[in-house]
Amino acid sequence: MRSLRKRGGWLALLAALALVAAACSSDDTADTTATTDGGGTAATTTTTTGGTDPGPGDGGGDIGGTFQTALVADLTTDNFWAYLDTESSVHNGYVLGQSHPALYTLSVPDFLNIPVLAAGEAPAAAVDGDGYSATIPLREGMTWSDGEAVDANDFVFTFDVVREFALGSNWLSNTPETVTSVEAVDDYTVKINFSEEPGLSIYQNGINFLSILPEHFWAPVVEEARGSDDPKAALYAASGAGEPSAGTNIFDKWEQGAFASITANPDYYYEGTVYTTYADLSWAQRNGADIDEVYYGSGSGTELSSYADGPFVGEIIYSEYGSQDAAYLAFSEGEVDYVLNPSGIPTGRREELRALEGINFAINPSEGFRYLAFNLRKAPMSDPAFRQAFAYVIDKEFVTGSVLGGAALPIYSLVPEANAAWYSDDVNKWGFGLSEGERFDTAVQILTDAGYTWSTNPEALKDEDGNYTGVFIDGEGMKSPDGTDVPEVELQTPGPGYDPLRSTFATWIGQWGERLGVPVDVNPTDFNTIVDATFPPQTEESVLEWDMYMLGWGGGDPSLPCTSHQAFFGADQDAVTGGGFNTPGYNDADFEALSDAFDAATDLTTAREVCRDMESNISENLPYIVLFSTPITDAWRANVVFPIEDVLGGINGFPNAWAGQVLVTE
Repeated sequence: MRSLRKRGGWLALLAALALVAAACSSDDTADTTATTDGGGTAATTTTTTGGTDPGPGDGGGDIGGTFQTALVADLTTDNFWAYLDTESSVHNGYVLGQSHPALYTLSVPDFLNIPVLAAGEAPAAAVDGDGYSATIPLREGMTWSDGEAVDANDFVFTFDVVREFALGSNWLSNTPETVTSVEAVDDYTVKINFSEEPGLSIYQNGINFLSILPEHFWAPVVEEARGSDDPKAALYAASGAGEPSAGTNIFDKWEQGAFASITANPDYYYEGTVYTTYADLSWAQRNGADIDEVYYGSGSGTELSSYADGPFVGEIIYSEYGSQDAAYLAFSEGEVDYVLNPSGIPTGRREELRALEGINFAINPSEGFRYLAFNLRKAPMSDPAFRQAFAYVIDKEFVTGSVLGGAALPIYSLVPEANAAWYSDDVNKWGFGLSEGERFDTAVQILTDAGYTWSTNPEALKDEDGNYTGVFIDGEGMKSPDGTDVPEVELQTPGPGYDPLRSTFATWIGQWGERLGVPVDVNPTDFNTIVDATFPPQTEESVLEWDMYMLGWGGGDPSLPCTSHQAFFGADQDAVTGGGFNTPGYNDADFEALSDAFDAATDLTTAREVCRDMESNISENLPYIVLFSTPITDAWRANVVFPIEDVLGGINGFPNAWAGQVLVTE
């Protein structure tokens, strides 16, 4: 099934953005070039696998074979509702992400907004009474794998459950408040009602990207959950086993701690359809029968990419190895064809794998990032001066270059540079270009000006000529502006066995904090434990149990990337009060105004301008300190054919290692 990325959406916590996986050597270069079309959508110049072939298959053929994959972390749910909220790890997405349609999605590799269940382009929203509405005709003939029709009633059912049960995270992002209701005009027509004129992030890249679940399967579960003390928890606790699919693959089974499997959907609506992107960035889908559609241009001329939809393999097995070492050992020994690692191959593994015979490689820029988050609900993290001091002393260039040997790339913005149409360099690069001593002195001055004191003042020593010597006196007895002792702060980070890059970064952050006089406890912590402690569901009490953590994000919507900013930092997305991804508890009036302006933007030019201002706001106020990214290196066995190898985010980023289009030969 074609990849779906949402408003903030299908945002997945990168368990493997525990960076041992994503590390790349300094001589790696990306094979993908970001360009911009006339409308400004980020595009990717690619070549198709095999030259002139559209990709695996030729728009039809037999289904067979098994694709053996390895997961570097365990699955936590088989429930799609939970996956898009409290269990939104990338690993769950690998298994569950190919089964549910939406009205629209993004094309790969060029991220154009294209129809799935909808019968054509999204019509403009029109004035309707006191608000606006859009009426969208749907395709007839798309079915769930049990033969039931996918129709308007499924869309309405999904929306209504999200609203009634107050589902959060990705669900919240794709059902913004200005969408007042949705209606089934008939079985194959939906009407979406808005309280005001909707912008791109509300309509085209918002509600239109809502994943659709089968009413006939879930309605009894919803009814039972409705009668429980906690309907949302009851819904998420239900098993998704047996749920029908409208995608390329059907969830088959999950033996916890061992493996999960999905099987081919022989009745997939788009099976055999060929997707082609042309040099004018027009996009076409054709199956030689009843589908012959062109969007955004002529649908002819030089082809940038072309591939056929599947499924082509009968079964995909996801073995749970629990660690990167075990997963790559299995790959080296021929047990699996591919390791699903959103950070790509670890630096230390690359040369080892290159020595193996029959292995193909690709290198792509990452769409993800790794970050340090502060809990703004408690001191001293709530103090801007405290966060600014850390931003100054954290020398990203030093760690990524001198310590990690170029295995990671320092970054200062959430939008990756490879997404050229949206990237902004106009952000605050705290301490960039300063020496270690200058960084330290600036940080100490910021804290001093804010009212912090020490029994022993932190100091960067200088020689008689006023030059920094590289010797420091650590601060001791640090007190807050109110005269109380600065408490020990805990920094939770994935451990070195899981993510040596981030673990190394955390060690240095802890040392720099101690040098300032801040007692920092760097605590190597299991990934799922960090998620449970910081992400919803949270209460007013439980959310105060963490101070700082390091994790990573991937996914989101590269065609409208600041929808992720709204998900991470919008006040309505607070992990406690809103059930969203705003774990720091950021609530800034200027950011809220920018978020409203972004929602109101009906053209890409305006949206980009606002997005750049949102980037600047986050870089100034620092609910996150964005740390680094890594190019994504993938390796797979030569008998595995992916339709496109060059794409932002790597092969397993868009769309989940091509589960519906991958071909495994003898």
